[in-house]
Amino acid sequence: MRRRCFSRCAALAAAAILIAPLATAASPRPFPRFYLRTCARSDFLSSGTRVRAELCHATKDAAAGRAVVVLHGCGGFSTFDHRLAGDLPQMGIATLYIDFFAPTPPPGNRGFCGVRRTTFSHRDIFTRWQHVVLDAAASLRRTPNINPRRVGVVGWSLGGGLAVATAAAAELPGSSRRPFAAVVGFSTGGDLRRQPAVRLPPLLLLSGGTTDAIPLVATEALYRSARAAGDQVELFVYPHGVHDWRGRQGRVGIRRAVAFLTTQMH
Repeated sequence: MRRRCFSRCAALAAAAILIAPLATAASPRPFPRFYLRTCARSDFLSSGTRVRAELCHATKDAAAGRAVVVLHGCGGFSTFDHRLAGDLPQMGIATLYIDFFAPTPPPGNRGFCGVRRTTFSHRDIFTRWQHVVLDAAASLRRTPNINPRRVGVVGWSLGGGLAVATAAAAELPGSSRRPFAAVVGFSTGGDLRRQPAVRLPPLLLLSGGTTDAIPLVATEALYRSARAAGDQVELFVYPHGVHDWRGRQGRVGIRRAVAFLTTQMH
């Protein structure tokens, strides 16, 4: 049976969420468009809910079969996660870009940015997102030309917290094998809490430094927590960076992530 993280894993994503009242649910945003010839819609079901997704096969080194689930931030589809979904395939790693908000329509036009942290525990929202991520990974493992042992997860901001929390909390049904071969979190921080016997896959954390919206101290705390648990974890800090990883910062961060994923998903 899948292990569930419940509200205690929400601490990983709390740094990406500000306090504000809950508003009326907003209409779903249009799904992003991609122009790579290898991209196509690849929706899947999660607990009876259709989850919008785009699958982009690698345009180089495709025979290696490496792939990652890409997770957006608290505002929903944005700039940097969209960039990850389109750039990684051109560097040898297929992507499945998913709308993990599908079973929990956002309360406003800002997605879940500004929503009270208690909302996640009271409504079990975070756990539902975790199930979507696990189902996305399962969908990737069934995809032709994807090596099921080379599936990872990459997240930014809230998506990074969700990626780490899901890896820390979940195993595949009926198997001790983890759903992810590696995890990458951009601008991710928080306190790592998990089932005592659960070990994380190799983890890379990337921070924009002291000027990132997710405080560097929060990312460092997560790094130390993972190290203390005996996990294989790396920390990369881009000094005086920005939260949305624009320009050169994004290029450097993406190259670092690709090198890490290529090494770990060998």
